[in-house]
Amino acid sequence: MKSIAAIGTIFIALICTAPILRAQENAASPEEEWNRLTPQQRETLRERYETFKKLTPEQQQQMRKRQQQLQAMDPQERETVLKNYEAYQRLTPEQRQRIEKNYARFKSLSPERQQELRIIYRRFLRMNPQQRTRLLENLRLWQQLTPQQRMRLRRQAARRNNFF
Repeated sequence: MKSIAAIGTIFIALICTAPILRAQENAASPEEEWNRLTPQQRETLRERYETFKKLTPEQQQQMRKRQQQLQAMDPQERETVLKNYEAYQRLTPEQRQRIEKNYARFKSLSPERQQELRIIYRRFLRMNPQQRTRLLENLRLWQQLTPQQRMRLRRQAARRNNFF
């Protein structure tokens, strides 16, 4: 999981610095572009390059491919990706670890189950704020129940559904 985060960090870093390096399409040489960078930008670029060099060739190729994908996106999509990454970076290590663990669990599911969960998530996003709050509160309460209490509620719901 840590390698995923490291690769992601390097990937976004490269993406963020690429426009700086390509800012002037008519630049005569890479040296001129380098000279336009601030000392802080140069140091950041050096650090990121050193980290990139430590990746396996497969990881480096994956990074290049992702950079090309990001550059091929329309500006609005790219902005969304970068904002999401910035939000990810603000998370605590524990929050990131939980997200990465959940993502790994999601990817281990069958494609059918993944699709079902995507549909459920889209429904959640379409809910109004009050509905979302109520659903999340119910989920919190559900998680506090013992397995026996949950089973009892499931049986009651099944009986109600069979009654009608």
